[in-house]
Amino acid sequence: MKRNVLKAALAMSGAILTAPLPALGQSAEESSSAVAEVVRTPLGAVRGEAVTTNGLTALTYRGIPYAAPPVGERRFKAPEAPESWEGVRDATEWPDRCVQSESSIPALGRMSEDCLYLNVVTAAERSDEKRPVMVFFHGGGLRVGTGNSPTYTHPMLATKGVVLVTVNSRLGPFGYLAHPALSEEGGGSGNYGTLDLAASLKWVEDNIIAFGGDPDNVTIFGESGGGTKTVSQLATPRADVLFDKAIVQSGSRLVTEASITPLDEAESAGEALVTALGIDPGEDVASALREASWDAVLSASAETDFEPRVVVDGEVVPAAVTALFEQGRQHQVPLIVGANEGESMLQTSVPMLAELHSASGAPTYVYNFSQLPKGWREEEGCVAFHGLELSYMFGSIPLGLQSPTTLYLAQGGNCSTSVPEHDQEDLRVADRMASLWAAFAKTGDPSVEGIAQWPRYTEDDPAYLDIGATFEVRSGIEDAYVAPGRSAD
Repeated sequence: MKRNVLKAALAMSGAILTAPLPALGQSAEESSSAVAEVVRTPLGAVRGEAVTTNGLTALTYRGIPYAAPPVGERRFKAPEAPESWEGVRDATEWPDRCVQSESSIPALGRMSEDCLYLNVVTAAERSDEKRPVMVFFHGGGLRVGTGNSPTYTHPMLATKGVVLVTVNSRLGPFGYLAHPALSEEGGGSGNYGTLDLAASLKWVEDNIIAFGGDPDNVTIFGESGGGTKTVSQLATPRADVLFDKAIVQSGSRLVTEASITPLDEAESAGEALVTALGIDPGEDVASALREASWDAVLSASAETDFEPRVVVDGEVVPAAVTALFEQGRQHQVPLIVGANEGESMLQTSVPMLAELHSASGAPTYVYNFSQLPKGWREEEGCVAFHGLELSYMFGSIPLGLQSPTTLYLAQGGNCSTSVPEHDQEDLRVADRMASLWAAFAKTGDPSVEGIAQWPRYTEDDPAYLDIGATFEVRSGIEDAYVAPGRSAD
């Protein structure tokens, strides 16, 4: 309600962007609502392509800019609006992933600082369909990762009636470096990555209607570091009225006191990095930071063990996230929060976030993901590990199970690192899980007739949904945890 009232006021003042222009080659009367390979947004036209996977087809548009390149003088500053373009922009290739340290998980594609791009997947045929929008923030601990993935952009969710967006945002020191010289400039020292995410949501508000999406029905969701990003958007005033629901998958730790990073602490880490770069504290430190090569900044961050964290700067994040939730100052939107069976956060931050959010009166739903593909189901002591649910939730079976990321993470569940066999049960779980996520995006209630009636979580009734071969409502999420190497009772 608050969001619609504000947007109505802005519309009367002429501040809202107009609806998208007609698609190229069509009259205004014929096509003001057509969604095809070429779509015209307020910033310019983009050309995507139809992608078919597992018999499902959706239009995919890759590498659409949601902010200006954060290079040169824009480095270590809040994102600026992107420039419009002439002609038709090719949106069939992945954009560069954001600059990041090397990871033990292989990543494809080039990387650069010019990385504030997003990808859109839609099965809408008309721009006036007003499909709910799901905006995905990738994981990687704020340090590595990318939204450029055939797993994340699988057509499944789009064919469930939503428009899917995956986002690339600044990582590591480029997204989370604080320093007194940067703080003096204002604008969110240490939280540039957090501001990027809000900018991507502003792009959705202004542009997503061209792809058949509803800018007034937006769900943000993310896994691991993407869950941290999601919680950061629940906490920051900069994302106010830009989204309507949220899903936090294995990324609820930011709500704990252990994750509080005060500005002075973050600035000290930034000063250590500046010293490692060889910058004289007596010179113009901000300018020197912007002139340094990005590989030198990465090297200095590795030398100083720089840890990217959401910073309590009093501006972008006005107070400790724990306190914001305790005081009911977070965005009180419907929330799904959970983790996988082999993750100990089921006993700590998952119930903590659920209890704090539900106490504010916001609808809250909790889950445990326990499904294993057939090959791993037969391994003693193998339990659902960090990140496994993504292949199912996106419908990417078996592609997601074959990815280097999944096979690397399998070790954490005491599972073999060979590609597991899958069966019809896995395909059924994937289809049902995607249906629940899409239902939540549509209405704020993840219940689906014939799959699961998912009750709200409250302190008095700590119900949760176990997502496995059967979708079963249980009580007491803390008891769902199974330590890797041990079998569930």
